[in-house]
Amino acid sequence: MQRVKTFLSTLTSILTPNAESAVKAPDPQTMVLIQKSMLRLLGLRGAELNPQLEHRIRYASSIEALWFLRADLAQALCLQRDESSALAAVADLTPLFEGNVSKAQLQAFQRGQRR
Repeated sequence: MQRVKTFLSTLTSILTPNAESAVKAPDPQTMVLIQKSMLRLLGLRGAELNPQLEHRIRYASSIEALWFLRADLAQALCLQRDESSALAAVADLTPLFEGNVSKAQLQAFQRGQRR
């Protein structure tokens, strides 16, 4: 019986997010703001060169999906401008994601920025 309680306790702690990493319920207006910001950054020329990326940003299913599309956006921007300005432009989007993706994801990104 003790093993079952231990198992259930462990399972509950894995499946229940702790308060520190909890993400608030997605706000549709925030999602639209992020999508518009990413599409503005991609620009008309970028959308012409990368129609699949433009489509994926426009029809992303969640803010977290948009978070992961930042890498693709950075890659597309690197083809249009120098790498450092492309990465800086994508990094400028990060405040829009605060509170909408887990703190662990934001911290991992910030650690990568310091390198």
